[in-house]
Amino acid sequence: MTVTPQQPGASQDATGIVRAQVPALILGIVGLIACGIGWVLDAREFYRAWLPSYIFWFEIVAGSLAVLMLQYVTGGEWGVMIRRPLGAAARTIPLFLVLGVPIAIGLPHVYSWAAPEAAGDHLLHAKHAYLNVPFWIGRAIFYFAVWTFLAWRIRVLSLRFYEDRSPDTELSRRKWSAAGLLIIVLTLTFASIDWIMSLEPKWYSSMFGISFTVGCGLSAFAYVTFLLTQLARTKAMAGILRPSHLRDLGNLMLAFTMLWAYTAFSQFLLIWYANLKEEVPYYLKRQHGVWGVMAAALVIFHFFLPFFMLLMREIKDRPNTIAVVTVILLAMRYVEIYWLIAPAHFGEQFYFSWMSLAALVGIAGVWFWFFVQQLKGQTIVPIHETWVEEAIREGRLQVNA
Repeated sequence: MTVTPQQPGASQDATGIVRAQVPALILGIVGLIACGIGWVLDAREFYRAWLPSYIFWFEIVAGSLAVLMLQYVTGGEWGVMIRRPLGAAARTIPLFLVLGVPIAIGLPHVYSWAAPEAAGDHLLHAKHAYLNVPFWIGRAIFYFAVWTFLAWRIRVLSLRFYEDRSPDTELSRRKWSAAGLLIIVLTLTFASIDWIMSLEPKWYSSMFGISFTVGCGLSAFAYVTFLLTQLARTKAMAGILRPSHLRDLGNLMLAFTMLWAYTAFSQFLLIWYANLKEEVPYYLKRQHGVWGVMAAALVIFHFFLPFFMLLMREIKDRPNTIAVVTVILLAMRYVEIYWLIAPAHFGEQFYFSWMSLAALVGIAGVWFWFFVQQLKGQTIVPIHETWVEEAIREGRLQVNA
């Protein structure tokens, strides 16, 4: 079976995803306007509400770039159906540099080390060489420059491969992707320290960076798999999407779910066993009241439930059932991010502002508009890529069954 750009249903226009673009943008603008009102009413609360939503959507974008490079390095059929969505999401990274401006402006309201009173704290003063506003902003700009460059370079090589089908171009793309994987793991590790772990600058964990990076990959897999399930009944994917594609993605989500659980539990176990006064309070305030309920929810719904559901082939093979798993995982990704960030501001007392919801919706709507913009003018299936023929040649998927 050969898919050509002119084949009916091959383009993203046949999916109907473009029709959702304008409503998403309107919803996003409404959310951002609500955030603006919240900023006028209480700027400090706005800055603190913005960060969790920002990190949640950023994880999907950064994870998409990492997974895209992983696919180019390893090859295989598992990533053929998600290359275009991954690439489109990765190319929206510059948007998050703009969306991060409120955090940079509100640093003293969000990070204790940036507040004026931090000057009198001896321990924070000792970390001032790293935790200071100009250096923090400079590092953030550097991270985004690196990620944007990697996304741009992979895109240029993909377009070149579309034109020349040269093995040298394919090899160059793999080399860039291999180097990029190492770079993005390192930069995401430092970004997680700067943006989340430094919220409580007297606490530290050597496992935090890898746990955050794994969470980015899991978020990306969950999002693109959910998107694929929504396209399953459209003309664009008719006769192309098969149960094996969803099964492969389900297996990868299972692997990342287990890896997330391993890193998160290892961090908790080491801190609990060491029982050091500098480390233990981090978890103590996250084990009481609503925070404790959220911690239990993460254990059940972020690990055990997805783990057992993704063990079942019947769930992974069907768009409707695997979509449920992706929604659970994405919801739990936000719960974990909020659980990591909010107690640094509110202590043991649970608090969730309407601004948090407004920020979540506002960023989502604007980002989705840019995401669809990057998908426009392309076929959903990368028809020129290696593995495409192998990925689509085995029969048709009866999505209505």
